[in-house]
Amino acid sequence: MPGVVTKRFRVHNAEQFHEAFSEAADTKMYLFIARINSWDNGDTEPTPTDTVRESYFEPWRQMIAAKRVTGSDVSFAIPRYNWTSGTVYTEYDDTDSTIYDNSFYVMTTDYNVYKCLFNNRGATSTVKPTGTSTSIFSTSDGYKWKFMYSVSAADTLKFVTSSYIPVKTLTSDDGTTQWDVQQAATNNSIDIIDVTANGSGYAYRANTLSGGVTNSTVVILDSGASAVDDAYTGSAIYISAGLGSGQLANVTAYTGSSKTLTLAPAFSTTPNSTSSYHIGPKILITGDGTGAKAYANAGGGQISHINMINVGTGYSKANVQVSGTGGTGGKGEARLSPPGGHGSDPVNELGGYNVMLNVRLEGTEGNNFPTNNDFRIIGILKDPLTANDIAADAAAYDTTTKLTVTGISGGPFFQDEVVTGTANGAIGRVVEFANTNSAGTAGVLKVIDVDGTFEAETITGNTTSATPTVTTVAGSELKPYSGDVIYRENRSVTSRSADQVEDIKIVVRY
Repeated sequence: MPGVVTKRFRVHNAEQFHEAFSEAADTKMYLFIARINSWDNGDTEPTPTDTVRESYFEPWRQMIAAKRVTGSDVSFAIPRYNWTSGTVYTEYDDTDSTIYDNSFYVMTTDYNVYKCLFNNRGATSTVKPTGTSTSIFSTSDGYKWKFMYSVSAADTLKFVTSSYIPVKTLTSDDGTTQWDVQQAATNNSIDIIDVTANGSGYAYRANTLSGGVTNSTVVILDSGASAVDDAYTGSAIYISAGLGSGQLANVTAYTGSSKTLTLAPAFSTTPNSTSSYHIGPKILITGDGTGAKAYANAGGGQISHINMINVGTGYSKANVQVSGTGGTGGKGEARLSPPGGHGSDPVNELGGYNVMLNVRLEGTEGNNFPTNNDFRIIGILKDPLTANDIAADAAAYDTTTKLTVTGISGGPFFQDEVVTGTANGAIGRVVEFANTNSAGTAGVLKVIDVDGTFEAETITGNTTSATPTVTTVAGSELKPYSGDVIYRENRSVTSRSADQVEDIKIVVRY
């Protein structure tokens, strides 16, 4: 029984995760840092495995501190494709199962994001799309683009990386052009018809009408038009500019000697000698929607482009038929817009099934994060409890074991060294020591990766041989192994300092 997990399902999962940070009864998510000692292979981080030990026990044993992640720290994200001249961009195609793996949209140096709707039949893009129009627009290289949204300066700082950019769908007017684009989108429209076969032999003429236009059903072509009777009968005429522009009709008769064209239905506005026209194959669009109309360019008898006059609405299927005087073999395929239309829902349209978290660690974060050591593991902790079995909701927590010590001899302690208790052999790894007197003989020693239980006893450092006496022991401010570690990432070493800010970005991919 073949099946497929759809892109929409992946977006749904991303939406559920994204919403967890901002719902009324929001899930409490914390970014944690862990592991101060080197990896077994120096500082080449190993690939993590999803085992009980690596995903559950080790993060807690190695955890140093955790900081709350809020709704403003989270964004949907999509792969970053910078517009670059000379690149062939993938055009949107509602039948393409690999569309979300390809560069069918771009971000420009203006931090504007555009969707490629037509790539001029596989040509290279040489003209950067610009502007924030709510309509589809063409560039002189033949590409057709749709402006989707702009990445704000604030979002650029928080969520733009070399590999990803943020994406969002607005639910209310935020004063940006994106809202206008979303509101202007046409539901289930046909914005592009791709020529899949050029055909041959089609009658074609493009020029300006003669001044002898008589009425709305009879027009006179220019003097260079064919002198052969019925040379254009069965084709279509489109008024592309001037009086009556935008009108389309079928040619029912043609008299070559007088260049007289009879058409149906009648033009609603009678054109004149200012009116430019195109005569070419008829493009008949059928389907379950309404209103779509198009005309064709067929210079040299072959169809090169099919141009939309009206994109219509309500299409979930469409068929394109090509017919015209003397021609055969031309084919076109309609590209249906996504539900809501192009630009209506950027997250869904561009495949926003990744969620990016950005958390900045500044200084000690309320004396919870040490600034004189390093870390090699980051992760996301969901709904932990405090040491008192209460749901955690503070901005940050210290997750080390804190040993208050006095009478230090042989110190100070080295970072990362292992200390051992004399009472029952408890051991722990030193994160930092904060002295509480000028002599440095008393203070608080923070340790992680604890085996056993420290108590009021003498401890010894395995590197420095420092031997203080422990007077009190305070455990992690979070209850160990509470909540769920839902993400873990191994990294090379990150060294902290008091005047440094760590800008941590995590991309969760669905």
